[in-house]
Amino acid sequence: MPLYGPKWPLKSGDEDAFALYDTVEEQISFYLKNLMLTSPGENISDPGYGVGIRRFLFEQNIDSVRSSLSSRVRSQVSTYLPYLTISDIQVLASSEDIDNSSMTIRLVYGIPGDVTQKVFEMDLDPETTIGFY
Repeated sequence: MPLYGPKWPLKSGDEDAFALYDTVEEQISFYLKNLMLTSPGENISDPGYGVGIRRFLFEQNIDSVRSSLSSRVRSQVSTYLPYLTISDIQVLASSEDIDNSSMTIRLVYGIPGDVTQKVFEMDLDPETTIGFY
């Protein structure tokens, strides 16, 4: 069985010092979530790291903002997770409620050596993801 990185938050594991991710998809999901939620400048060792998704959350729900976010995600993934091949990025925001302040980001990506496409989806809603804001 391959070993993947430690699960966050860190806790004691059964077979190792820390509990580990069970699959490479879980590990990549953690990396993507971390990349999305980190604001540029927040990582002291690399100030360029991070999409800074929080600053997009309260922007206007227009095509240019969604396109800018999509471009930022693509650029950050190609820089910090170059082993992933992004085939599609969708930024979905409800146009029904102008005061909604929520969005969903869906990435369709590939892993080298795996022919199946994987999907990473992140829902951002201030009421359900209160720990991130």
